[in-house]
Amino acid sequence: MSRLVRQHSLREAAPPLEFAASVTGGTRTTLAADGWDGYVYGLAHSDDGTGGCLLIQRADDPAPEEEPYCLIWGRQEGTTYGGVIEAVVTEGEVRFEMERFHAAELGTPTVFRITFPAQRTEDVRAGLSRTLGPQVVR
Repeated sequence: MSRLVRQHSLREAAPPLEFAASVTGGTRTTLAADGWDGYVYGLAHSDDGTGGCLLIQRADDPAPEEEPYCLIWGRQEGTTYGGVIEAVVTEGEVRFEMERFHAAELGTPTVFRITFPAQRTEDVRAGLSRTLGPQVVR
């Protein structure tokens, strides 16, 4: 996942609106290495992000006027700051519900889902809670 996080600025054709993630994981970011302190969590169809990818970045100490997290869909094909109403994690699946404006910025429907290996369910829940906040993740 670290390779995917570092390469997320590359452009590719638009990913599918729903995909099966075989790669999930997160990593801390640091001011020295990345230019900001925080955490990045991602779900991707493949290690290089082809076939679908969602990255969520959260700053450890955002400015009061800034949203605490941003979402990047499809290796930076669409980006939005905030806007997740809820992320419902069930065994092997997460369903996102977005505010309409933010879904449009991201290039997704207001409700979309990503599946992943069922044994990763608690890791996905923890990663999403760390980036989106526990009040958003169910």
